Amino acid sequence: MPGEKVGTVARDGGGELRRNLSWADRAAGATVVALIVVIAGYVWGATPASGSMAAGAGVLGGIALASALLGGLAGFLFGIPRLLTGDGQLASLSTRRPADAAGPAATPPNAAPVAGFRPLQGNSNLEEISDWVTKILVGLGLVHAGQVADTAKGAAAYVAEKALSGCPGAELVVLSVGLAAFLLGFIFLYLQARTRITLTLFMTEGIQRAGLPAETVAAANDAGIAAEARALGSAAGARIGTPLGAAAPVADDAAVLRYGFDELVSADEFAAWGAAQARARNYEAAETALRRANALAPDDVRILRRLAEVRMLRGDLRGASETLAEARAKAPDDLRVRRQELLLSLYLPAPDGFTRARVLADALATDSRTDQDAMVHLWRACAYGQMHRWFSEHGAGAEEMRVARDVALSSVQRVVMLAPDPATPIRNLLGTLLDPDIPGDPADNDLRDFVQDPEFQSAIRRVHP
Repeated sequence: MPGEKVGTVARDGGGELRRNLSWADRAAGATVVALIVVIAGYVWGATPASGSMAAGAGVLGGIALASALLGGLAGFLFGIPRLLTGDGQLASLSTRRPADAAGPAATPPNAAPVAGFRPLQGNSNLEEISDWVTKILVGLGLVHAGQVADTAKGAAAYVAEKALSGCPGAELVVLSVGLAAFLLGFIFLYLQARTRITLTLFMTEGIQRAGLPAETVAAANDAGIAAEARALGSAAGARIGTPLGAAAPVADDAAVLRYGFDELVSADEFAAWGAAQARARNYEAAETALRRANALAPDDVRILRRLAEVRMLRGDLRGASETLAEARAKAPDDLRVRRQELLLSLYLPAPDGFTRARVLADALATDSRTDQDAMVHLWRACAYGQMHRWFSEHGAGAEEMRVARDVALSSVQRVVMLAPDPATPIRNLLGTLLDPDIPGDPADNDLRDFVQDPEFQSAIRRVHP
């Protein structure tokens, strides 16, 4: 599942980060040991017999320590994470999500007010100082590079003369120790600022955010968002229909809607918030949230199904059909998606609607998992009934009309065989599709071309043994 894949990637990334940090720590420790060995060796070999080794070691050790601290400060200033915006306000949590075209980052229309109030807000002063100082240092360093080098050489010569007098190569050793310690401090603190310090600040920010409880998110996602009231059928325990209205809100919706759009983080939270908005009849906000959830978890077919239902509730049948087609491409074996797309295709304008429905119905009618599903065969009859009407209205040949009529008839006969009791809802719906005198939804008229066809009349009114 997508959630499992993301979790696996996150765990693998955390392990890789820990391994890299451990390697960096060991490398820094080895460099420090090597620097100490170099200082000790130089002092041992260069100090006169009458001199004190402690004095030379102390001078070089002090230079190394000062250079390391200076380099560490520079590394920290260059690597400090930018968790805040430039104007000192906390960046919206939405900016930490991948950018997409699913909707605005601001709270969409009909969204609930922001409820994730933070009692503490980060201070951006250090960030601003870091920004100014690093730009100044880089600018001055580029302009005065020659003077910087001359100043370093002069300082090394001064230390060599005043503190290490009589020691051969003292100026070169001072420069080498100072440069090595500076680079070590810079790289080490830069890496720490980019990793451990960044994670610490993120954890601090996260503690202030009271996230949606996992149980509440799961309950909001499990509840239906549409009241299915047309062409209901069941197969493998899945109810499929075209939604005529939103389902009633559930108890967990109130808790979910207390959060604003910008307070949500994960795909599950966006999906739950969108489902709650749909049950509250705020379809535009629901679609925006579900599109964001889809952007965060593009392989989650459940989110695509819900997005299609919301689009159906908004009357966007074309958009809903495209969404279900995307879901089918990502999960070709998901029978619920295929059945739902088949039914929806029957409500699209001809000829595109029945063309799509015919392909889907033919595949499902010959699939061993759905060939015993009476609703699939009923929808197949409707697809070919619509095709027959299109042919008759646009002057198609007799052969095309005969084929459409024969497939529709065989599908009707299959429905009757699978649902032998004429009092069942599916048999009542079959009669409505054929005969305008039978009460029902006027839109369900896909078999009206055959109302005078005796074979259709006989098949639909038959009590199958």
